[in-house]
Parts: sequence; structure tokens; C-alpha cells
Amino acid sequence: MKIEEIKNKKFKISNPHFKENILNALTGQHFMNLTGFKITKIEAGYIEGELDIEQKHKQQYGFLHGGVSATCLDIVMGFASYTLLPIDKGVVTAQLDILYYNPGVGTKLIAKGWVDKAGSRLYFCEGEIIVVDKNEREILTNKAKAIMCVIEKTA
Repeated sequence: MKIEEIKNKKFKISNPHFKENILNALTGQHFMNLTGFKITKIEAGYIEGELDIEQKHKQQYGFLHGGVSATCLDIVMGFASYTLLPIDKGVVTAQLDILYYNPGVGTKLIAKGWVDKAGSRLYFCEGEIIVVDKNEREILTNKAKAIMCVIEKTA
């Protein structure tokens, strides 16, 4: 799904300061920061991020490790949900399903996540990963679906 289609969805925005809140929440994303993944676009119901693929992100055959892909997808879909929540709510992943279409061989990962349906307790999300190869070609490597569960923030 393209960002234009996401923007045309009429989501109820419960927190007009969602961009600032997400930027603040990212400081607590210690594992994300450890990987080097960075959020690059924040829109209502949509998040995009990038990772420069380094040796530490690869598995034994030189492909992007599936756990790195899963982590990036979980982050963008979770934060896409977070954009639509009131300030006192958060989300945790209830289900994450990932398809691996092509080996991740390239220099940069681009992860996109969006809300497909927002409910009162569950958010149904989708995402994809594009890997940019050394010739600047974009290759779809992963698609994902997730269910995010709304929780009360405790901290």
C-alpha cells in the first residue's frame, strides 16, 4: 500500500501531538537503537524507517538475518498503531506473521508499516521491507501482518 492510500484513510487521531510523542518514545527503544534502525517518516497510521545493512545484520550465508527483518517490521507496525492512540495508551504485539519473499542482499533496508483497521482494543496492521541493492534497485523481501493490542501505559 502506498502512503497516499494510507493518508486517504480516515483514522480518528486521539493525540494531535503523536509525532512528538513517538520521537520521545523512541528514546526508550533500546533494542531498536542497538540495531541502528531509524524512523524516517511519521504519519497518522503510517511509519517508515531505514537501516544501513552492515555485516552484523547478516546471517551465515550473507543475507539479511530474518530476525532483523522481524524486528524492523514489528517496530513500524507497532508505532503505526501508536500514532492513533490517546496519550495514556500503548500497544504490544499480539501476533506477528512474516513472509520472506527474497533474500535480503543489499546496502539498505526500508521498512514500512501501516494500520489497516483500528479497533478499540486491537489494531490490524500490515508492513513490508524493501532492500536496496548495490545498483540502487529496490527488492521486496518481506511482507507482514500484525495484530497490536492496546494497553494502558504503566510508565
